[in-house]
Amino acid sequence: MSQDYDNMAKDLLIDFATDISRFVLGVNNVEVLENIDTEQQTIVGQRTDSTKRIRVDNREVILHIELQLRDSTHKPMWARNAAYHGYLVGAHEIPVYSNVIYFHPNAGRSDTGRYEYSWGGYKYSLHYKVIRLFDIEGQAVLELNVPSILPFTPLMKPPIGMEIEQWDKECVDATLAAPVDQRIQGDLLYAISLFGSIVHNSELYERLIQEELMRESKFYQRQVAKIARENTIKHIMALLKMKLPVDAVNALAPALQNIDNLQRLEELHLAAAEVQSIEAFTQLLTD
Repeated sequence: MSQDYDNMAKDLLIDFATDISRFVLGVNNVEVLENIDTEQQTIVGQRTDSTKRIRVDNREVILHIELQLRDSTHKPMWARNAAYHGYLVGAHEIPVYSNVIYFHPNAGRSDTGRYEYSWGGYKYSLHYKVIRLFDIEGQAVLELNVPSILPFTPLMKPPIGMEIEQWDKECVDATLAAPVDQRIQGDLLYAISLFGSIVHNSELYERLIQEELMRESKFYQRQVAKIARENTIKHIMALLKMKLPVDAVNALAPALQNIDNLQRLEELHLAAAEVQSIEAFTQLLTD
């Protein structure tokens, strides 16, 4: 499930790159020049979440953003950022502005945004911006009237004395009133329901957001397709296990999981009802 939040946030960083860059940097004079592919297999073995070449206050720099649902576990965030930062400076030879956005209220509390050491004439200093959404006054963000930032507002600090349900309603109402087309509104509403459910009851968003308002969203449609694909694979496996050796059927699971085409899976589902041997279905699977 955490991958869903990560993918959603990355998509928003692509679709609304300029607005979110301005929000992260805290300045308006930002122009996004290009998205940078950062598959650093020989350097750090993974991609950064969002890396773009931008122009800010007439200077070309790299804007790097890491998205964290919770605290980094396999490696401290300062160490990860040191690896990313070193690679990006070396590859592009221009300043790199690194940022970490923490989604969960309990995440990032111990992240100081810096790593430094010095000894015997050696010195290293890394400073990056830590953005904990829960530390941000949400009402001030609503008043910015920037639609692309609205999906993050349920995770921000509500006005003093306001109940969570009322705050979520304020965030949803602001999105419904945003001057965007129906598809983008659907994207933003779906993102609000997904991010908000990190800390709030998902049933709350089912009450606040009519499902038909999200059907135009590419995120919603992608999720529907994902569920349909997972269910079809499950049904194929169940049909095969009714008449073929279970261990042999289980061995086919990785091959089925590698099929993204729903129509192809539906064809295999129909075939699974008729096939009489594991060899016959394996042949269909590899054709």
